[in-house]
Amino acid sequence: MKQKYHSIDFAFVLLLFCLFSMSSLALISIGSHVYSSTVNTLEQNYTQSTIIDYIQQKVRQNLSANQIEVKTFDNLDVLCIHETQEGHPYTTYIYHDQSSLKELYIGDEQSFDKERGETIMSVDNVVFQLNHDMLKIIVENNSQTAQAQMALIGG
Repeated sequence: MKQKYHSIDFAFVLLLFCLFSMSSLALISIGSHVYSSTVNTLEQNYTQSTIIDYIQQKVRQNLSANQIEVKTFDNLDVLCIHETQEGHPYTTYIYHDQSSLKELYIGDEQSFDKERGETIMSVDNVVFQLNHDMLKIIVENNSQTAQAQMALIGG
């Protein structure tokens, strides 16, 4: 009779241990999924906000409406930021090409060539819209969209 109780006690402890183990594994699995999702969301927000902040800072350096324009080169919308340094005109071209935000800074005597641009950051798409004195920046990455608007000075 005593042996029977020991085997039932042992089976109960074993069952309790298995239940604890399965619950722990389920909790770890859920936790890793939540962590992975959080990391992806933070990375997405970081990419979009960094791109928008970068472009806004570039535009703020030359905020005048007559220095900012959006042109189309080879079916590419390009943000053009004009400036003069030591009497020579230069243009910064910011554009989206081959899943990347790119920038090209050249003198106005040179022609725009999208292949010469330096990659700033990987992103799905960046769109620039200039309507009167309002610049709209739209960044699309991983099926999410972020946008910002800036008012330009003058006209």
